[in-house]
Amino acid sequence: MPLFIALMVMMFLCPTNQSHAEDAPLVPLLRAQAFNKLFDGFDYYHVRIERDVININGEHEVTAVASGKFFDQTRRVKVQFLVVGETIVGGQVLEEQGLPPCLLSVQPREESL
Repeated sequence: MPLFIALMVMMFLCPTNQSHAEDAPLVPLLRAQAFNKLFDGFDYYHVRIERDVININGEHEVTAVASGKFFDQTRRVKVQFLVVGETIVGGQVLEEQGLPPCLLSVQPREESL
């Protein structure tokens, strides 16, 4: 019984942040629909939800930060997404640091017939 009372007191004195539980479904969605392509080929990357605002119509305005490591280089991207249901319908890169996007280094040859 004393253990039960101690646990109850701990629950009231040390409330947990519920946003992590609410963010859980968003992280796989953002990975699948946006970040997997951006971090393709990286050793690993991590996604963290900084802000999730639910509008009156049910849309989520989500600000997420993803950072990853590729060999000894790192990349960090902060993006604001508009999520409706289970779909990302828009987004804007707010900050980007690290590796630049890969560009084609060889121009296609023009051939004459």
